[in-house]
Amino acid sequence: MPRLVPIRICSPRKSTVARGHLDEIYVCHMLKAFFHAFDATGYAVLSRKLGICWSGIKYDNYGDWEEKGDDQIRAMLAEQARDPAMANTCFVYWNHRPLTNDKWVKMLAGAGFKVIERRTLGEIKARIAGQAQASLDSWTAAPGAKGET
Repeated sequence: MPRLVPIRICSPRKSTVARGHLDEIYVCHMLKAFFHAFDATGYAVLSRKLGICWSGIKYDNYGDWEEKGDDQIRAMLAEQARDPAMANTCFVYWNHRPLTNDKWVKMLAGAGFKVIERRTLGEIKARIAGQAQASLDSWTAAPGAKGET
């Protein structure tokens, strides 16, 4: 069974710290809730400048003008997906905004990452905790849920 890691797209709302952990850099309320929910187990953020960023690691903060375009992000993610350490990782993407965040889910999957979508933090926690060991059919039949890829 792959290692399940919660992930979400970054936010342009950032602190003024020059360098820090993800929870010190991003100040968006939704990301703060995400960080709090998975602080004990770890999480990742899809950065528009750095690609996959991991909790527990310090990163340089950056301005919006430093963000990469979609093609550059795709190339960066494809390179990160080739890392052998990623072979046994499946991201559980918190897609509480399916109309705008599907782009990021598709970008991760297109780069070669295994990715599952969930709409709520509770659904992600349950999936990671192994409390939702349902078949593919039941996941895809659930209202608002998408299947595993």
